[in-house]
Amino acid sequence: MKKAVIVAAALVLIGGISVPFAERYAAHQIKAEIERDGQGSVGTVEVGLFGRRVVLDNFKSHGDGELEARRWEASGLSVSLTDLLEGRTPFSGFRPGDPLRAERVELTDVRYAPPGSSERWSAASIVVKGLDLARYDAATSGTARLPVQTARIAAALTVRSVVATKVVYVVPGKGDTVGIRQIEVEAIDHGKIGKIRVSDLDATPKAAAEESFKVAEIRASALDLGGVARRLASGAWRVGQPLGRIDLGEARASGFGGLLMSQYGVSLDAVSLETSHDPAGSRKSRFRIDGLTFKVGRDRETARFGMLLQAMGLRELALGFDCSGDERRAKGELAIENCTLAAADLANVALGAGFVDADEAFWRAVDEGRPIDIARSSIALGSAKLAIIDKGVIERVAGAVAAATHEPPAATRAKLAQDIRSFQPPDVLITEGLTKLLDTVARFVEQGGTLVIEARPEPPFGLANAGRLSRPGVDLVSLFGLSARLAR
Repeated sequence: MKKAVIVAAALVLIGGISVPFAERYAAHQIKAEIERDGQGSVGTVEVGLFGRRVVLDNFKSHGDGELEARRWEASGLSVSLTDLLEGRTPFSGFRPGDPLRAERVELTDVRYAPPGSSERWSAASIVVKGLDLARYDAATSGTARLPVQTARIAAALTVRSVVATKVVYVVPGKGDTVGIRQIEVEAIDHGKIGKIRVSDLDATPKAAAEESFKVAEIRASALDLGGVARRLASGAWRVGQPLGRIDLGEARASGFGGLLMSQYGVSLDAVSLETSHDPAGSRKSRFRIDGLTFKVGRDRETARFGMLLQAMGLRELALGFDCSGDERRAKGELAIENCTLAAADLANVALGAGFVDADEAFWRAVDEGRPIDIARSSIALGSAKLAIIDKGVIERVAGAVAAATHEPPAATRAKLAQDIRSFQPPDVLITEGLTKLLDTVARFVEQGGTLVIEARPEPPFGLANAGRLSRPGVDLVSLFGLSARLAR
């Protein structure tokens, strides 16, 4: 029993002496490896063998651009003790395409400058948790080398979380800066991102005392960059070609401000986009703009706008926009639903439309970001509806025109209504249906209320029929199945 205790004590004593020695030896080897080719330097190196931990102070690299970090600490590295003792770590001898795993990586006071450019990046701190980069093909060439490599890294990367603070980007040439107080990213998984949050983003011109543009918060969730990454990673992509569609569950930007917006008298609360999928394969999206307001700013053009607002009896123009859409691919349908523009004290404008015969060519053009290819599809307009709800817009516009022409507002409205009734569009067939439609619009000007204009073309109006619009004497009412009604 006593012998076993003595042996254990001896092992502890030997370990207590040998482990620190081995760690100092590994630190010496790492420092020598970093500085071996003259492309890098480091002040001090600290190694923890059992935690696979490496700490570098005052690290500098002059290889592919200039990279500096006051402190660089990594723990839980997937390197063997043998490699660690011989100085082989991700900080030295790491080549593009090599795998890399670490439980935690933390950098402090980071600065990076690409080669041959005045572009600059810096961050007060970057903390990465759960880093797992699989081996990837790093062999690239041509002008798209950087985006191709970035896409391949994204396809091979999983990360539990990333937090970066006080990030600053200096625009090459101009010296303008873009700053971000904090960036948080969660659940990076082979081109998919669970959540992103950007806090306090601002853009400031060089030597300016005030930000030209700023956003308090940008949030996004359920991003899928897989399609974009695959196109880039293939190596066939070229600069200027479309990258395709980015899928996401939700995105929202709020708290807009800055000198540029105040100069033009613009304020904006938030912009948001929500997307959902149902089991039937339908994809529903909703886009909103909240609190968009135009006032008289410091710019000369906005002063003219202010005169117009004053003539209409308004201190500001407050707008809101809300639009929903539904992609029903299995049925070959696309619907634009509940698109409403609300102008306070003026009017609400609502638009809806339904498209049919949306074929594979159409969806491929949408997914690949090639709108010009939509012309080759068979998609057709099946129906459309425009509703204008008068909330004072006619009265205010008539009052403004009357003040300028020194005529009574009633006379101004009557004259406008008469001009609408007698309107004869060039190269358009003047039919009884068109006359009735224009008369309904004229009565809307005279009486107010709600004007509804509907289109129900029979058969649905496809892109193949677009040439008929340029023919002299086209019957628009029959071609689109147009009708109008007025409601109080």
